[in-house]
Amino acid sequence: MTELYKITGKLLELQNLDAGDDANLKQAVVDTLDAIEGEFQDKAVSVAHFIRNLEPDIKAVDTEIKRLQARKKTLENRQEQVTDYLRENMERTGIKNISCPLFSISYVKGRETAAIEDESALPDEYVDVKTEVKPNKASITKALKGGTNIPGARLEHTKSSIRIK
Repeated sequence: MTELYKITGKLLELQNLDAGDDANLKQAVVDTLDAIEGEFQDKAVSVAHFIRNLEPDIKAVDTEIKRLQARKKTLENRQEQVTDYLRENMERTGIKNISCPLFSISYVKGRETAAIEDESALPDEYVDVKTEVKPNKASITKALKGGTNIPGARLEHTKSSIRIK
């Protein structure tokens, strides 16, 4: 079967062909166009089947990603538990350093840090304010569609899409 892009090229060539006043040539072009359009539609249906056949693979990969993320979280939790176990026992025994040929283990006492109980009760001098400035694309698009000229913005078309239902 011919590739879709080759069929598209043939269709474009025939659509741009000037048959002049020759009725027989015009009919031949129309018949050929009909045949190629049928071939194009058949190939497009095949491509759509291929697209749909990829959906289960994508879902399977998503499922595997979720499974691996859960596994990662389990391993991270286990790592944290074992680290806490070692820290607690080094703290209880007063051992601060352990050396071996591959690595060293150091117990470092925690430092004091502020625990925030109620952010709204904090005085302004102890609160950092973060302001985010970003364009409101929805209102800009609406204004541009309405004919308003906005410096620094323009309307553009996004990529066309295919829907297979």
